[in-house]
Amino acid sequence: MKQRSFDLLVVSGVFLAYSATTGVALDLDLARSLLGGVANTIPVVIFGVGVRSIVVRLIARPLHIQLAAHLLLCAVFCTLSYCLLIILLGLLFGAGPNGFVFRPFSVSGTAWQTLQNVTTYALIAALVQVRALSNRQLANSQEAIATEESGVSGVLKEEPERPISAPEMRVEHSPADPSSATKPEAVSDAGLSRYFVRIGEELRPLDIDMVVSINGADDYAEVSTTTGKHLVRVTLASFAKSLDPSKYIRVHRSWIVNTSRVIRAEPAGGGRILLHMETGQTISTSRDGARLFRNRVL
Repeated sequence: MKQRSFDLLVVSGVFLAYSATTGVALDLDLARSLLGGVANTIPVVIFGVGVRSIVVRLIARPLHIQLAAHLLLCAVFCTLSYCLLIILLGLLFGAGPNGFVFRPFSVSGTAWQTLQNVTTYALIAALVQVRALSNRQLANSQEAIATEESGVSGVLKEEPERPISAPEMRVEHSPADPSSATKPEAVSDAGLSRYFVRIGEELRPLDIDMVVSINGADDYAEVSTTTGKHLVRVTLASFAKSLDPSKYIRVHRSWIVNTSRVIRAEPAGGGRILLHMETGQTISTSRDGARLFRNRVL
């Protein structure tokens, strides 16, 4: 299931659960139950997205750093979610002749809401960990079953003593001068035209111009194309060296984007930019990445 579809399913489930719980616990009619569901779901979505983006970056850190960061993040998530919930409930249910009334929960209500927020944070963090583990196991499984040797004449480099690793990137170079194929320096200067991945039992080339974005994690990179996603065993830094710098920009330490596949860009505050890609992805640049993007495309 794609990430966007999964997120939509989770948000819908949270909304329905909160709506039903609020309606039953407070004996509300349908309309007010749905409003209560909206008020409870909005903080989860807003701060949950922020938490997820941070937790993804914590996975590769030492365990003690992860633990300390999770404790701090959980406290911030609970506090901000509680405050926003009070504001939303005041706006939706606290209207009166003198304006809106914002009332904090009772001690028992605050304790119960805190428990909900802690549980929600734990679920978000667990889902991120499970997804990362699943990606890693998939990569390891593909690498373990790849036993074919490089034997595609004229397409793949000959490496008779080394099996083709399923997720490992293979590059096809296109020298302008056929005679330069015997010169290592000429081959290394050639631009990247295609890379190969295993799909089922076949090795298939993908046109590099179809690449929309590349997300790097440790020794692997997830390549998003116009037709799907592929996991390749190569670092983002190595990938960046092989790409045409006039088309591909490393806008973040974890992201490379194809500028010709950017639908629109908008300011994100703090000198950053949000890039909306053809695949529906929204990628946040770093400040340096935003500066590089502006200099390259404007």
